[in-house]
Amino acid sequence: MGPVQGRAQALARFPGFTLVEVLVVTCVVALLFGVALDRMLRYQELAERTAVELNVAAMNVALTSKFSALLAGGRGELIEREVGANPVALLARPPENYLGELFAPPQPPTPRSWYFDRQAGDLVYVANRNRFLTVSGQAAESLRFGIVLPPAGARRDGLRELRQPWVQPRAPYSWVID
Repeated sequence: MGPVQGRAQALARFPGFTLVEVLVVTCVVALLFGVALDRMLRYQELAERTAVELNVAAMNVALTSKFSALLAGGRGELIEREVGANPVALLARPPENYLGELFAPPQPPTPRSWYFDRQAGDLVYVANRNRFLTVSGQAAESLRFGIVLPPAGARRDGLRELRQPWVQPRAPYSWVID
């Protein structure tokens, strides 16, 4: 038996795929790729949301430390000066995607970046992935934060109440990723 006959017999034992089989395999691979891509984008948005929350938490910790230092020094009333200030200035180092203090938003907005809007007194985060982000019931591309003081509560014992400031969103937002 020669080389040509051996090849013909081998091909006869292992026939090729039919067109239907190739289409089915292609559809299954495309479906799996689509599901994997959707999961990857979902996890990227989840990571972005977590990074935003961690940065805001770090600013709140820094603000609490400053508040505690002012209280310990007997200058608790000076904390009211922080309202409208840039909370990033309280951090030991700003986030690596912080653009600085700007008078106008960058055009076009830089995704995944923070900047302080000097005119409004807001810290702004421009989202990169915002499929699940809604601000006050509508889709949004950015989140605005600011230092706020809670309203003074009336105390029955007549003592003066010191209000602790917090970095809070200017508008309620929901970034729920299932």
